[in-house]
Amino acid sequence: MTRRSLARGGGAGAVGRLARRRALAVLMGALTAGCGYHLLGTRVSVPGNIHSLYIGKFENETREAGLQERLAFALEREFFRRGVLRVKSDRESADAVLRGTIRDFHARPVAFDADDEALQYEVRLEVECVLERSDGGEVLWRGKMVRAVDEFSVRTDTVVPSSSQFQRGKIEFSALDDLTSIQLAETEKVLSVDRLLAAVVRDVYDRLLDDF
Repeated sequence: MTRRSLARGGGAGAVGRLARRRALAVLMGALTAGCGYHLLGTRVSVPGNIHSLYIGKFENETREAGLQERLAFALEREFFRRGVLRVKSDRESADAVLRGTIRDFHARPVAFDADDEALQYEVRLEVECVLERSDGGEVLWRGKMVRAVDEFSVRTDTVVPSSSQFQRGKIEFSALDDLTSIQLAETEKVLSVDRLLAAVVRDVYDRLLDDF
């Protein structure tokens, strides 16, 4: 076989490989487009030609006062930070509205001392969300049973400074001696709720986009 024929054979193989790569790219594009994703950059699409949303009202069916406002603010901050959808300050200028209901929030003791007094609490949060078109109320997406679980200590002698909960908090270990158990419990509960909300809004965002 001559060098020319070898060159021709190599050229044909290269063309074949290029053709196969192009076919694979087209196939991947078709598959990912059906899920609402695009291979170009990191852009993600949502249904109904939605490009912006307004964080609407959240009903609070629990006894935790003000939880609905904290959730709405956390959602607004999450969508603004992730940047796929523009967050609008009023319903009329948005393509869609995200609203929902806080179904459950409760804390229960999960660890006790020798006198049967609570040392640690487990706290749970459950939310349902609806994404609907702002001009007619057409439901585009539902997020059911979005849940998060966290724990917090209520006694200064049970706080472990190396624990993940303590490290994520805002309490200096040197300040523990100045806090009563009640003060610590209230502070730790607030921080725990912050972690719950952060987990829930991440889940809502991911579910909303992953479902398409």
